[in-house]
Amino acid sequence: MLGFSLEILCREILVANGWQVESVGSFPDTGIDIIATEPTRNERIAFEIKYTRNPIYPTSALRISSERLVESASAARINKAVLIVAADIMPKIKERVEDQYQIQLLNLDDLLSLASIDLELLGKLVNLCEIDLSERNLDGNITSIIKPIRIKKPSDTSSTQENEKVGINFIDALRGIPLGKDGCYKFEDTVSDILKYLFDGDLTGWHQQKRTTDDLHRYDLICRVIDNSTVWKFISLNLDSRYVLFEFKNYKDEIGQSQVYSTEKYLYEKAKRKVCFLISRKGPSENAVIACQGAMREHGKLILNVDENMLIDLINSKISGDDPNELLFEKVDKFLMELPR
Repeated sequence: MLGFSLEILCREILVANGWQVESVGSFPDTGIDIIATEPTRNERIAFEIKYTRNPIYPTSALRISSERLVESASAARINKAVLIVAADIMPKIKERVEDQYQIQLLNLDDLLSLASIDLELLGKLVNLCEIDLSERNLDGNITSIIKPIRIKKPSDTSSTQENEKVGINFIDALRGIPLGKDGCYKFEDTVSDILKYLFDGDLTGWHQQKRTTDDLHRYDLICRVIDNSTVWKFISLNLDSRYVLFEFKNYKDEIGQSQVYSTEKYLYEKAKRKVCFLISRKGPSENAVIACQGAMREHGKLILNVDENMLIDLINSKISGDDPNELLFEKVDKFLMELPR
């Protein structure tokens, strides 16, 4: 949702700077968000927009996004491309990406500078990205910000192709697992591999089938949090949970409140283990949602439900070069914002 809002806002910013933007439905969503014509040279340029709450955009996602943008622009017979990322980018990484793909990479400061032509647009961008404008370095020479050169098709797109292949294989494998007891172990193994694919840079110490020392409880999967991205930093610092549990339920129906109550017993404040993602095929029942809300409201234990469709959405975001942590943050944010008294 926020990524789409940023895309709309970028269209408005380009128009305010004299660019002619093509209609929304004029091209498929295959790595290009905007096609616009330069105000001076009358040349079409392809734009891809990436939103993130993280202060730094993952380098691997930058590479994938760049490769997809170059391939899509070449297929559309567009010779210049710009990747806009609403985050800070280290100068060395920015230079490396631009040199490798011959695209222009604009960071958050560049985008804020372009938006400064209209105070209303600037205000929208500041609110959307939740930033303090006083800490930003804006460029007064707006007309010189967007200056892409001719792109070149990369000789090696193996990283993008491999990432897409792995993601599609995971989706196919997930959908092919039979519901119920017959597929429970396959579901557990497959989803564990999917989580590593999605969050390998954010979680560490992956332990499946981990038992407590008293041998009374067994966790499907437990990980230690790395404070790299906003959502995991929030879980670690604000919720005081250095460890995260994942429980897998391959049920044919929605999970009920009893599954939530049994999961809640695994969460323990003094062990810095207060967050669990309850992953199921069909999602939670209404009573299960109420039980999750009660666990948070009464005991400060966060139990979030993730169904098969959301897992697939997370995989698709990784395939497209987006940051899966954004979808996860929205899930956490929505749950806490709507938590009833």
